[in-house]
Amino acid sequence: MFLKAAQSISAEVPEVEFLLAGEGELTESLKQLAEELGIAGKTHFLGRCERVADLLNVSSVCVLNSKAEGFSNSIIEYMAASRPVVATDVGGAREAVLEGQTGYLVKSGDANELAARVVELLKDSDKAAQFGVQGRALVEEKFSTAAQLHRAEELYTKLLTQRKSN
Repeated sequence: MFLKAAQSISAEVPEVEFLLAGEGELTESLKQLAEELGIAGKTHFLGRCERVADLLNVSSVCVLNSKAEGFSNSIIEYMAASRPVVATDVGGAREAVLEGQTGYLVKSGDANELAARVVELLKDSDKAAQFGVQGRALVEEKFSTAAQLHRAEELYTKLLTQRKSN
């Protein structure tokens, strides 16, 4: 899905480059597909990425296109780095990506919609930056260690109060 979207994105934004992090048994077939789609020269398969912060620093838009996913830490990493997100609407993506505020959610398998949303953010740097700022604020408010600790403390206080009253 991503490589098909990348072909369309490349046609709209010719200077774009694609960085794909991760490894697995599909890597070689994906490289072949990039070749067939005519985007191999601008599609960089990085393999396992140990320097995620550096990767995010050079990224304009971050994409997560899963067929199935639990809650993705990758989305939180993207947003913590103030990057706009385009993700497939699967699993817990909706918990983090606020449609039209921190990024966009697209139907899994819809390469055209994925491409359109990425192109929109690449062409509108103000909107992309706004999504990034709002995403970072959401991560700090909802997903940071401090926010998690606060919610845990509230839960323990509630449970202890209920136990005392019983």
